[in-house]
Amino acid sequence: PPGSVSAKNRLILSERAARHVADPELNVLDELSAGDVCHGQVTNLCTFGAFIDLGGVEGLIHISELSWGRVSHPADILQSGQQVEVYVLNVDRGQGRVGLSLKRLQPDPWNTVNERYQVGQVIEGEITNIVNFGAFVRLEEGLEGLIHSSEFNSAAASGLYALHEGAHVLVRINSIEGERHRIGLSLE
Repeated sequence: PPGSVSAKNRLILSERAARHVADPELNVLDELSAGDVCHGQVTNLCTFGAFIDLGGVEGLIHISELSWGRVSHPADILQSGQQVEVYVLNVDRGQGRVGLSLKRLQPDPWNTVNERYQVGQVIEGEITNIVNFGAFVRLEEGLEGLIHSSEFNSAAASGLYALHEGAHVLVRINSIEGERHRIGLSLE
């Protein structure tokens, strides 16, 4: 500690300890490095992410780093005041900013997609988003495939499916490109 006196009456000074006493925020920033895992408390949720108090410094988990899956709003994943374990993506000491991630503490489902799914397999999924070129279907958390519009027009026209967000549909896997994060689907 700064200003401590040893048994021989020598004064031992520590610049780092002195800075911590003067400004605890500096010490937290000095201690953090990319790749660290630490604990914090959710202090604020906004449309673009969540702010986490790391013990004197606030870090940001951008909405894209909350989950491997689609997140509409951080409040879908976190609550204000919640204690969380986070992964440190980057530390900008000059700006006093810390980038954080929740999803990096979980395995990326795309890394093992070929172990769980095969071309030709029929499974149930949930439509998460309909766009002009097709519909995205969640097969599991963080893993979505696309039914191209050319694949579902005939099924929708026949009345087999009411295609809307939240609908559960049976799909056939037509292609898997794990490295490109793409799965091609058709309605079954």
